[in-house]
Amino acid sequence: MSESYDVHTHVGLDLGFYLAGWWPYASTAHELVGHLDRAGIDRAVCFPFTLPSAFDPYAFAAERVVRLQDGRVPFDRENEALIREVKRLGLEDRLLPFAMFDPARCVSEQLQRLESLVDSIAGLKTQSTSLQSPIRSLLGASADLMGFARDHDLPVLFHTAVHPEDRWAQAADCLEVAKAHPNVRFNLAHSLRFDAVQLTAAAELDNVWIDCAAHLIHCRAAREGWPVVATESRRVRSDYTSPAKVLEAVHAIVGDRYLWGSDHPYMSWCDDGIAGIYRYDEEADVLDHLPDAVRTSMTSTAPRRWLTGPG
Repeated sequence: MSESYDVHTHVGLDLGFYLAGWWPYASTAHELVGHLDRAGIDRAVCFPFTLPSAFDPYAFAAERVVRLQDGRVPFDRENEALIREVKRLGLEDRLLPFAMFDPARCVSEQLQRLESLVDSIAGLKTQSTSLQSPIRSLLGASADLMGFARDHDLPVLFHTAVHPEDRWAQAADCLEVAKAHPNVRFNLAHSLRFDAVQLTAAAELDNVWIDCAAHLIHCRAAREGWPVVATESRRVRSDYTSPAKVLEAVHAIVGDRYLWGSDHPYMSWCDDGIAGIYRYDEEADVLDHLPDAVRTSMTSTAPRRWLTGPG
């Protein structure tokens, strides 16, 4: 039987989120593997939390300001900490660490650190919204980050957004970066927020995969008209009371480059204005309502091709 994958999980902590009263803010590798075991998932891609300790957590908690601290480089401690935790717990056969990066700040310093970690990581990840760092930087001054991914054959995962106030991770910008770097395999997360126009564009790019991370809360967002998903006129047509039908509808557009990811622990999100709490097993249970061929593609065939290439 083919190995199954969760392609989108977080391990670590976020002091800024904790002090701001946002949840979740922490997860351990051991906790994640417990969820995998109960859901019957063999392996997971994992990466640190999204706002690292290089940024002043007190400024973020008090003012929602993302301010780099003197002498620090984004993820200068978190990437190493994740690798160390996975190795100490003997979980190398279950968890594939991705290194987080900031697409705009301290690029040369980040590259030096990534070079030292390249034998211990399976890919790269950025969450440019939390970092307030524009993904479009990878089209210009920060393009060397994608050159690093290309040279080391590392897959790359982008957080995506369609919220009109998000200046940092717009789905259209993520697709433009993917077009500019055709020799890098990209995963653009969160079903591109169910934007049928962007999903159709993504399906035309051979180097782009899409994951469904945090699927349940996004289905709720569609039902309730939250601006974090595409407006109704652009949204994939489906029954958003049935998460499995939504996965099938997106799969019909993206085909064999649609990936299953939980976003653990961010399948839940509670902040100043939103409270949506979902469990790992609830995300995984949706897989049981898919046709066998779709489930196998999303959890096994497609993840392997994204992680290692079509060969």
